[in-house]
Amino acid sequence: MSKHTPTAKSEPEMHVEDEMRDRVLSELSMDSRQSLASTAEKIGISKTAAFNILNEMVNSGDIRFVPELNVEELWKHELLHTTKWMQKREFRKLNIHEIGFSEYVCMVKFNGKKPSEETIANAAKKSYMPQNISMLYGKYDLFMYVIARNAAEVSFFVNSFSKSLDGYKMEISIRNIRKTYGFFPVRDAFISELKLPEKYKKLLLILNENSRCHLSQMAGDIDKNTITYMYKALLDYGIIRRSTVVMKKPENSIIGLITYRIVDQNLFNRNKAKWLNHLVNTNTGKNAAYLFMADTYEPYGGIVLVTAKNSSAIESVRDSLASMRIGIEIESQILTKSILGELGFRNFDVRQSHQYGVLQTDGLVPRSERISENARTRY
Repeated sequence: MSKHTPTAKSEPEMHVEDEMRDRVLSELSMDSRQSLASTAEKIGISKTAAFNILNEMVNSGDIRFVPELNVEELWKHELLHTTKWMQKREFRKLNIHEIGFSEYVCMVKFNGKKPSEETIANAAKKSYMPQNISMLYGKYDLFMYVIARNAAEVSFFVNSFSKSLDGYKMEISIRNIRKTYGFFPVRDAFISELKLPEKYKKLLLILNENSRCHLSQMAGDIDKNTITYMYKALLDYGIIRRSTVVMKKPENSIIGLITYRIVDQNLFNRNKAKWLNHLVNTNTGKNAAYLFMADTYEPYGGIVLVTAKNSSAIESVRDSLASMRIGIEIESQILTKSILGELGFRNFDVRQSHQYGVLQTDGLVPRSERISENARTRY
């Protein structure tokens, strides 16, 4: 019998499981590779209880473990790898637009007949660029989170996607974004596109399958010490922010897409702390509202993915943000289903968010001890 196998002595601790599940998820969201002993110590439960909670979630398929890539910093590492052995004459020919990535949101509206979900997914996954495609109910029919090297490349993807759906009339809005909270898990096709040493790409693909697996399982033809160094390098160099958790969509909840456009920049700037405080005060615990936030350009504003019990609750969130009167025009829609990729559901510690960092700098919230302890993973 494994030393971690539950015994009769551990049964009283099972009563702790319901209330501790979310705290276990929060810890694993911050670092899915941490040991059960470390997780249990931070929460104040036994290692056996932590094992029971984790084992149940894994066996039920409620969670899986993935790396959170630091997309906006990849250009540094691609540039170093690409130019490492270049001579001066070769360096002059380097196309800098082929280094690094930007993030985009594409919104699609079909006019008339709509293609099937399978047809849409097949058209999109021909490219490495779309990481998530979700069906929408409302003004638009599709939401797409896209990573591309530059605007020309994302335009190429959109044109190819449209040609693959020849016969369907559509309007497509492309918005460049700067992510400020949350993440989308990336597809293997994106990792394969990276201009990094092959051994690091191989490790990233293994992590994308299960970022909690033992280093000895990752190693293959690489010795354990080397694989340990490589994983630490991914963190220290900022290629990944952390190994984290992806959860299933919460039961009895729907996902709202809130988009806003700034119509009074000065008013927005003066009152942005209201928005950030709202995030910090509502995004805690198992009922955390916000899933993803990003600034957008053209139009200048932002997008927010939020979870709620029903469409009325989504409208309530939208109206509560609008009532702050911070110089924005705001709309909401419903995400009904992801047909390619996943959404980044996790119980994330908001004290490591960009928003909390801004408030902390302005002295509007207490300093986070976790930020000071793990500064390299903060964003």
